[in-house]
Amino acid sequence: MSSQPAIYPADMIKDEWVLSRQTLHTGGLILEHQVQPSGECEASGGLTHHLVAFELSNVPRQVSRVGEREYDGPLLQGEMLLIPAEVSLFGACETRDEILALIIDPMFLRQVALETNCRYADRIELLSVLKTRDPQIEFILLSCQKEMQQARWGSRLYLDSLANLLAIHLLRNYTSCPPQLQEYKGGLAESKLRRVLEYINAHFEQDINLADLAQVADMSQCYFASLFKQSMGMTPWQYVMQQRVERAKELLRWCDGQSPAKSDRSLSEIALQCGFNSQSHFTHQFRKFTGVTPKTYRILG
Repeated sequence: MSSQPAIYPADMIKDEWVLSRQTLHTGGLILEHQVQPSGECEASGGLTHHLVAFELSNVPRQVSRVGEREYDGPLLQGEMLLIPAEVSLFGACETRDEILALIIDPMFLRQVALETNCRYADRIELLSVLKTRDPQIEFILLSCQKEMQQARWGSRLYLDSLANLLAIHLLRNYTSCPPQLQEYKGGLAESKLRRVLEYINAHFEQDINLADLAQVADMSQCYFASLFKQSMGMTPWQYVMQQRVERAKELLRWCDGQSPAKSDRSLSEIALQCGFNSQSHFTHQFRKFTGVTPKTYRILG
């Protein structure tokens, strides 16, 4: 191991190269949309965090050296590099490069490993991967990128769920000793499910996060989402959105929930009252669940 200190990934990137940035899971994961100019970068002592670099463009030639491994050749859209923390790094690119950079705190992965009862959770080691395609990681990162582009951030529950899904996928597929994660079937116990649904129905207008729901169910976040889906046939995030849309439909049909007159509330007021962070977010999700916009639903209702 190099005697040089490890470098925080963001310290190698100029602010003007970062188009957008979002924390996915209370600091454990940070996603950045970057456009980097041609040039070289080096961290002989490695990085303080794990790094996933997902290609959004086509690069004719990329030179990457991570530890003892080296790749010299093209990187195509949809391919990725996985760079473990504290492993020497060198990279050079002859052209402009557009990527999604996922910065992963090693402590976050370790915590997920502990919560899922992984053996050797305190010695998790990610593998170096210099060129590969992974449909699961691609789905997660592109889902996040779409949210970033549309400025529809506002569901902590959605982001937490994606973050946990990604962490478990990395532990299962990109560690030197893949853990045997315990599988639970049958869904949540009836009493736990009832408590969770009551909590959601009482707080759906707030920005619920996965930790809240897991705590209500008295279990690990990592298993909660899977068991909830087994019980309800949908993810916690989908259920929360469904409840918000149902409440919005009531507000669009009725004025103050009592009179049969058309609601005089603005769409932005209804959006905020139902837990959506903006009118555009409200419109997007409402149309996704009902097939029509809130405005059209109000006219037809």
